[in-house]
Amino acid sequence: MRRNCLLVILVTLVAALTIIGCSSANPTGDAGGKNISLNFATFWPSGDFQVTEGHEAWAAELKARVEAETDHRLNINFQTGGVLLGATEIYEGVASGVADIGSTSPSYTAGIFRATTALELPGFNNDNALVASMTIQEAYETIEAIQNEYSDVKVMHFWATGPGDIITTSPVTTLEDLRGMEIRVAGRSPAMEALGAEPVSLPMSESYLSLDQGIVRGILGPTDILQGFRLAEVTSHIVKTPYLYNITFVKVMNLDTWNSLPSDVQEIFNEVNAKYVYEYGVLRSNYTKQGQQFAIEEFGHEVITLSSAEEARWLDAISGVQDNWVADMSRNGLPAQEIIEKVRDIDQKQSTEYGNYFQ
Repeated sequence: MRRNCLLVILVTLVAALTIIGCSSANPTGDAGGKNISLNFATFWPSGDFQVTEGHEAWAAELKARVEAETDHRLNINFQTGGVLLGATEIYEGVASGVADIGSTSPSYTAGIFRATTALELPGFNNDNALVASMTIQEAYETIEAIQNEYSDVKVMHFWATGPGDIITTSPVTTLEDLRGMEIRVAGRSPAMEALGAEPVSLPMSESYLSLDQGIVRGILGPTDILQGFRLAEVTSHIVKTPYLYNITFVKVMNLDTWNSLPSDVQEIFNEVNAKYVYEYGVLRSNYTKQGQQFAIEEFGHEVITLSSAEEARWLDAISGVQDNWVADMSRNGLPAQEIIEKVRDIDQKQSTEYGNYFQ
């Protein structure tokens, strides 16, 4: 099942890391405390804001609190840009012990996180990344079907992109312009299928080359990627379609690693993780605005807002996506109608709380 999806190389890495020690929590610190060293694998490049202002800030706060409040020492060592594990390998790599911690999108492992995909359907408020992040975290905490999908790891926390746009190499102003256009997506993207585009599922790390070589002619995503992944260099237009898109991310820890941590360190992790759902949501919301402005000022991107009549056509085209998801997932044994209703309620609650936060 999941383990069968791992590349053979992961097995080799696990064996090697068993010998050299992927993580360590040795009782060599002061006053009998442990020196805890953890590896963190991510596909984001080292200079991306989610590493510098997200992951590294999270790790720094953990380190400061652990070393101030306990006798232990903590170091988290980052392996960025897919150096240790590629984007599609991170979840399984953490579950199997290749890395202690990892961050990835569940969408990158197709067919595994079926309940989680409810959060990525079009048709929710999804006002901004903060609303989306708080929604996925609460959904995980309250919906058993989603919890069950992560039973082989310790979830640190979730967050999400919030609304995204279609970023292309040529102008798109009508459905006819979009039909047949190869658009990079994460996962399946039923919204793009409903609109008549040709979705191409690729990790974000492969998007630059795919756009540059013409393998795809656009990408569905938040505008922070224009700067963080340098996609402004290989695109020219931004079509505003916030109702189409949301991608969830998750930070996970290997279960054996988690169980090896002292209880006081675990408590600090839990407290910091709860805080960073909000922090990542704010961070992503701010950088979404910054990325679009960067593309306009540095590369002359044109921002396209669909006419009201044209937008109505797009909304009509995707109107059945949620119902189709319920029918499909119900056939696969999920309580899909219950899941979608709970997600709608949580989305509305978080939208009421944070929907106007950045206006």
